[in-house]
Amino acid sequence: MTEVLNFENDVAINLDDLHEEWRAHAQIRYKYATEVAHLDRVVKRQNKLIDVKRSKLKEATSALILRIKSQDTKMTVQQVDATVSGHKEIEPNVKELSDEQDKLINIEYDLNMAKNALKAFDDRKTALENEVILWTRNYFATPREERMVDGGKRILMMQDRQNDETAQGQRKELNKKRVRKGDV
Repeated sequence: MTEVLNFENDVAINLDDLHEEWRAHAQIRYKYATEVAHLDRVVKRQNKLIDVKRSKLKEATSALILRIKSQDTKMTVQQVDATVSGHKEIEPNVKELSDEQDKLINIEYDLNMAKNALKAFDDRKTALENEVILWTRNYFATPREERMVDGGKRILMMQDRQNDETAQGQRKELNKKRVRKGDV
């Protein structure tokens, strides 16, 4: 992929802008899911390439064995294997196969890292859900305005817990505040 992914920046959650985090979450997760799909395709192509290289090596080895056996029919299997293993004709094929296998290992590593990053985004979604639940239930401390009540006592404005749990209760509370301020 041509796009550079910055996992540390993408997985971070800004608690002050949860609405922005929710807006961007699906797009960021999509980038990583696309990367996983791309790397999975690359791994499959690399496996096919390795199979082709392996078959070419097997073909070259068979041809070499037939030539060696035709030159000396009394060679043992061990002698033939020793002659073939270090022979200059199959050396390039062995090197190519080894290089392709190393490349596959690196691609599989990148694929596993991308899959784990995708799992981290699922965890991020759960964390965002939990943050929103805590925020809607007024878990986080915020400053409250003091107000005067009958009798001249100053108390902190407290909300009824039952009203906090429902949207209707929240609307009632907002309407009470509007009436007090004279907005209605």
